[in-house]
Amino acid sequence: MYDYHVVLDFEMNPVDKTNKDAFFKLRQEIIEIGAVKLNKDFKIIDRFDIYVKPEYNRQVDPDITRLTGIHSAMTKDADTFEKSLEKFVEWVGFERKTRIYSWSENDLLQLRKECTYKNVEFPVSFRRWLDFQKVFPRMMQFPYTQTHIALAEAVKYFNINVDSKKMHGALYDAEVTTALLIDFLNGNYKKTANYIKDLTQPKSMGNTIADLCGGAFADFYNSLQ
Repeated sequence: MYDYHVVLDFEMNPVDKTNKDAFFKLRQEIIEIGAVKLNKDFKIIDRFDIYVKPEYNRQVDPDITRLTGIHSAMTKDADTFEKSLEKFVEWVGFERKTRIYSWSENDLLQLRKECTYKNVEFPVSFRRWLDFQKVFPRMMQFPYTQTHIALAEAVKYFNINVDSKKMHGALYDAEVTTALLIDFLNGNYKKTANYIKDLTQPKSMGNTIADLCGGAFADFYNSLQ
């Protein structure tokens, strides 16, 4: 169904409280964009990684540095959000049959908010966007009580090794998400999902995975068939 699949991740930095309007309306800014591009055969064909200069905080917050490894020297000479996004959009390309993926909806919400606040047009090519974190529990047929799972936990079901010291780097997180996504795109997830279903759900349940999904979830499931 799609010719290209782009998995992205953003790292963010809080807005300085002295910028009152931006602090209350924007809260944080993207300071790194990392992404991986797959072709229609689910093969990695390219990677993208760029730092972004924050406009409403001269420094990268120390807590963000501890979490991500990004410090002020990495961003002070980087391109602005508008220019960085322009480069990213060009890298993604303008093919209509491209789907964007992220782990959680926070990336999409941040991008929309930042585009609005900074008067930057939201990329048309990003409209086919799927929150893989939201889809994952339903595709895996987890109990309804388990609707939110961290990426580091999700990959354990597929024996994907991660380096905890590299987590929260935009490109690395995108690569880990990609490794997990490929198992879904090529159908390898089904064996694990069925095993979990047998362990957690009564045998009398007749729902298929598609029955448990709706809207974008059903669309994602059907695109795998």
